[in-house]
Amino acid sequence: MKKGGAIALAVVLALSLFVVLFVTTGVREEVPTNCVPGRGTSSAAGGVPAGSFAKPVKTTESTLSSPFGQRWGTNHNGMDLAAPVGTPIYAYADGIVSKAGPADGFGMWIVLDHNIGGQTVSTVYGHMFPDGVLVQAGDRITAGQHIGDVGNNGQSTGAHLHFEYHPGGWAPGNAIDPGPFYAAAADPGTGQTGQSPLPSPSTSTPTTPAPTGGSAEMAALPATVGSEEHFQVDTVRVARAVHAKFPQITTIGGWRADGEGFDDHPSGRAADIMIDNWSSEEGKTLGDQVKDWLWVNRDQLQIEYMIWRQQYIPSQGEPNTMEDRGSPTENHYDHVHVTTVGHGTPTPGQIYGPVPGGTGTAPEAAGTCTTAPGAGLGDHASLAAGQIPPEFEPWLTVSSAQCRELSPAVLAAQLKQESGFTPGLTSSSGAEGYGQFLPGIWAAYGFPVDDNGVVIGAAGEGDPNDIGDAVMAQGRYNCAVAATLRPGIESGSITGDPIELMLAGYNAGPGAVQQFGGIPPYSETQNYVTTITATAANYDLAR
Repeated sequence: MKKGGAIALAVVLALSLFVVLFVTTGVREEVPTNCVPGRGTSSAAGGVPAGSFAKPVKTTESTLSSPFGQRWGTNHNGMDLAAPVGTPIYAYADGIVSKAGPADGFGMWIVLDHNIGGQTVSTVYGHMFPDGVLVQAGDRITAGQHIGDVGNNGQSTGAHLHFEYHPGGWAPGNAIDPGPFYAAAADPGTGQTGQSPLPSPSTSTPTTPAPTGGSAEMAALPATVGSEEHFQVDTVRVARAVHAKFPQITTIGGWRADGEGFDDHPSGRAADIMIDNWSSEEGKTLGDQVKDWLWVNRDQLQIEYMIWRQQYIPSQGEPNTMEDRGSPTENHYDHVHVTTVGHGTPTPGQIYGPVPGGTGTAPEAAGTCTTAPGAGLGDHASLAAGQIPPEFEPWLTVSSAQCRELSPAVLAAQLKQESGFTPGLTSSSGAEGYGQFLPGIWAAYGFPVDDNGVVIGAAGEGDPNDIGDAVMAQGRYNCAVAATLRPGIESGSITGDPIELMLAGYNAGPGAVQQFGGIPPYSETQNYVTTITATAANYDLAR
């Protein structure tokens, strides 16, 4: 049950961590960049394949320690890549050095200006020591060139590279999340430096799809193919990438207001890649190619799962064959369904990066089960026998498939905590049914469902004392809480286990979790989370 504001706030937070994390650990030194030792003489292996971008630090030599987003009460304008002092730093793309030297907060920094698809883009590299800056303003550089070394200078709590991405050129407040561009870039050392010439400033923005695996920003989805309206960032990226890679695809859709109880389509996280002549061998082959290419590039495209020809294909875990839903569309024979992580509504000037170039084949389903969202009632063998009323078990399985944070065991433990699987309960605050929903929450999430879990009515029309209606609503609301918290978890402004944070948000409201940056300091909520996670461990057969 969501308690919301029923718990009195006890606002006693320690601010010492905030202060400590902002202590300057290095001293800024004024060093002329034209006499930095070793400038331009590094022997570090760099270079990337022609036309590619370069990761600023090799993946084998660094670890993401802090992503872009809200952190410590302000916006962290880049991504931090932790690495030992002296680890080589490489240029993201061909360009010109616009700044190299001392900078407030960074100790020393380098700013590179690039021409990418006719648009000026600047990348920023920070926290080097003076002898770790190997270029100077005006130098012409190439993607994958060794330009500096990791330091621990300026406002830094450990050795790392701070990397920023600025569409339109460097300016305060102009940075966007560099994560997708980092993910799409090649590791330095996989090619030769100096392969591709710096584009002329007069180069115009491409009007045709970018070459696969190239370095140009992808073109927008043509209106004749589909609309990007309502799509979240990752879904736009998928749609643009598919259009560029497979120009024979004539229709890409996905957004609709009615998600039949699931948020993928209404939230803008889902795209449907329609396959013309899907029943022909040519259509099947095309759909297979789309599916395989998306799966191989799933990390760069931030794909959560796909469905094609009754095959549920998660980005993590084993694929499986879904049960027959009755029609080619419902069984996903005429389109490839793609659900992304999302990452929110696009901002003005949003950059999506180049078309991915990966190739390979998606894994095939080894058996039949129904763990895909909306797949109907299925296997509940993951639940320990004899501990849960049997009439709940199939519903726990299908409801838990609504988002990655859920499992049958977690839902069962939550029901045990809320109602003890007892029907007809009404609390003093008006919370009702198996899930102990307050009337306002039930009005938004309490859909009636049929025997297969398919929504058959409007929100609020379900019965909180009907097992199917209640358990599906329970999962639906948990997933809504989890989706609300994900951006904060990904940015680092909310810390903790995502499942425990979801449970805390179900109990105290997601706003309380956001306010405190984690599980709220309410004894009721903390006990709620501890009890459910312990009970879930007992219910889970796999443990």
